[in-house]
Amino acid sequence: MKKIMCTVLLCALLAPSMAFALEEAAAVFQQGTLPSLKELYAPYFDFGSAVKLSGVRSGGLMDLFLSQFNIVTHENELKPEAVLDVASSRRLAQDDQTAVAINIDKAKPLLDLARQHGIKVHGHVLVWHSQTPEVFFREGYTPSGGFVARDIMLARLDNYIRLVFEQTGRDYPGIIVSWDVVNEAIGDAAGEMRQSLWTQVIGDDFVLEAFRIARKYAPKDVMLYYNDYSTPYEPKLTGILRLLEKLKAEGNIDGCGFQCHYQMGTPSINQIKNAMDKVIALGFPLRISEMDILVNDNSENSLRRQAIRYGEIFDVFRKYKDHIVAVHTWGIRDDLSWKAQHYPLLFDKNNQPKPAFFAITDLPI
Repeated sequence: MKKIMCTVLLCALLAPSMAFALEEAAAVFQQGTLPSLKELYAPYFDFGSAVKLSGVRSGGLMDLFLSQFNIVTHENELKPEAVLDVASSRRLAQDDQTAVAINIDKAKPLLDLARQHGIKVHGHVLVWHSQTPEVFFREGYTPSGGFVARDIMLARLDNYIRLVFEQTGRDYPGIIVSWDVVNEAIGDAAGEMRQSLWTQVIGDDFVLEAFRIARKYAPKDVMLYYNDYSTPYEPKLTGILRLLEKLKAEGNIDGCGFQCHYQMGTPSINQIKNAMDKVIALGFPLRISEMDILVNDNSENSLRRQAIRYGEIFDVFRKYKDHIVAVHTWGIRDDLSWKAQHYPLLFDKNNQPKPAFFAITDLPI
């Protein structure tokens, strides 16, 4: 089977029509007949994927996940809008404006599966300007309430992060090995702090405050990350580096997440390596946290070109293995991707491997 896969990839690079004829003749791949990403990349880094709640309920999809990946990220179910219990928080706020209530029930199916099968979990995300209820910032947790004062919001943030760590630690000890503490705090245009309700209510130092709080409550063996997209591009890269330097000075951060939502032509390999080198120079390990590569269609030519692009980028990752903790694709198969119309992942809607899969499994190990 390995020989067939190598032949498929070689033909994909030289003669696309022949490659697809070979793939069709090779019949449908069944579970257990494919190389395993988690096993092939074990000498280099963990290999993971994001999974949404609907995916957990799909036996076929999760069989595929378990065969290929050894670390998982909740796509949505650990984001604040899924975890903050607004109704209960509103009741508590009648006596204490700093009180917070949470509910992690939406995250439990994937946490249960991870515990059952010995899968690591990367927590995503504690603090983000998006997918966070606006009422979190308002008096009484009501849409009509005014924005709370800075000290009230800091207390709410403290209580929220504390409760997340307490509940996940109590119910799933040792399962969550790392967290994105803050996501996407740097804007694209000028490399400055993104203006949001966090900056409006707390100030530009909300990132530092979030990491101080997270460090206070996180178990000692849980790594804390800052996560962002478009890291290879200026001026955003400079803005991210400035923020990382401030976080490093306080000692409350363990690593940096590169989202890697990439196009076929951008960023260049040199841009990727430059960004990685500059973050590594600060002393931070990297997590390739949300990888996918967009194409315009699923034609033979597009999928062949996508495979080449995946192969080139993973060749870089492997060379940087001493600095990369894990690589996560943002989803398992195309039709369940947030960019489904761009066929960005390693597996198609039928759980079948795409040329991109073979491109990264047939690289020299």
